[in-house]
Amino acid sequence: MRRLEKSEVIDAVRLSEYAFQYKVPDKDLQEKIRGYSQHEIWGDFEGDELAAKLHLIDLETWIAGKKFAMGGIASVATYPEHRRGGRVARLLQNALSEMKNRGQTISFLHPFQIPFYRKFGFEVLNDWKKLNLKKEDFKLLPSVNGKVRRIVLEHVYETLNPVYEEFSNRFNGMLVRTESWWRERVYSEGFQFAGYRNEEGRLTGYVYYQVKDRSIEVEELVCLDGEARRGLWNYICQHDSMIDDGTLLTNVADPLPFLLNNPKVKTIVEAYFMARIVDVENFLKQYPFKLDKNESFFLHITDAHAQWNNRSYHISAEGVNVYKGDKENASCMHPPKRGLRCNINTLTALLTGYQKAELLYEAGLLQGPEKEVAILQKVIPNRESNFMDFF
Repeated sequence: MRRLEKSEVIDAVRLSEYAFQYKVPDKDLQEKIRGYSQHEIWGDFEGDELAAKLHLIDLETWIAGKKFAMGGIASVATYPEHRRGGRVARLLQNALSEMKNRGQTISFLHPFQIPFYRKFGFEVLNDWKKLNLKKEDFKLLPSVNGKVRRIVLEHVYETLNPVYEEFSNRFNGMLVRTESWWRERVYSEGFQFAGYRNEEGRLTGYVYYQVKDRSIEVEELVCLDGEARRGLWNYICQHDSMIDDGTLLTNVADPLPFLLNNPKVKTIVEAYFMARIVDVENFLKQYPFKLDKNESFFLHITDAHAQWNNRSYHISAEGVNVYKGDKENASCMHPPKRGLRCNINTLTALLTGYQKAELLYEAGLLQGPEKEVAILQKVIPNRESNFMDFF
């Protein structure tokens, strides 16, 4: 197993084509190679032949109002003749070590199969909600005084990213987008951006959409307040003469369906991305627990694939102390009998906000004194998880 050289990136492209069942047109091949070259690609080889691969991408994410260094795992693939030989497991194990060494305390990926990645400590990060809208659903909401205007791609980053960041900061898990990410990963040919400005001229929301074959596809609807939501929805409705139906992708807590003339629209809710805390100690040290001066608790974590996380952690207003089970660090008396116990999956679901401590406790995934569960829930910032991108 080793990193691919630049001359071998084409081999990674060919493996992706085979595994994900698509063909890169010749005219787009150099652009695809350029994009892959921006990743750190690790390969598992059979002699000189690439048998399996994994891409690592340096990214950042918003969690509890702070930016965390995040390692994105993408394009995990194996040729069929080399499957079920532990190659992906070795690549994932190596990826965890690489991310820890570069200070990435959390990792995200899009799973081909959730149970497979759960075995390696990943847990569901968020759900998305898709509304399937009929023509009669596009009814105007009460009017607003602001205006919606389309925005050309050249001005998208400077214009929309401040709105996106303010919106992102309300959730856990949202990607920190760069200018190149907006241009190369968010934007797709044929799509449009449009922003809402209120009476004061402040941009408070945007919509990212496509109208094609008499259908409107809304990929992002970002609203900082109810006025922007109404203004952008009414803008979408202004396409009624051009469309017969549409879809709108949003986060599960978006109140838009309630506001529709008929809220009973066909809605699909599905688990989307997965996350995994890579380095528990440094993640906890960055995490802004809302602890009072005299509050503290213990967490005892098990992690089958990142042994450095198998520790007991004492968290207080003064900081995080780590007990590794050796004599030098054994100042915590009988740690297994004190505090809360869980594996890395459960800890990730808890601290990303995907699940509450009470539910995890009721499910038997979080164990320990019930009164400490209540303390833990209280000190975790109350933010839902959300993720709108793909890699």
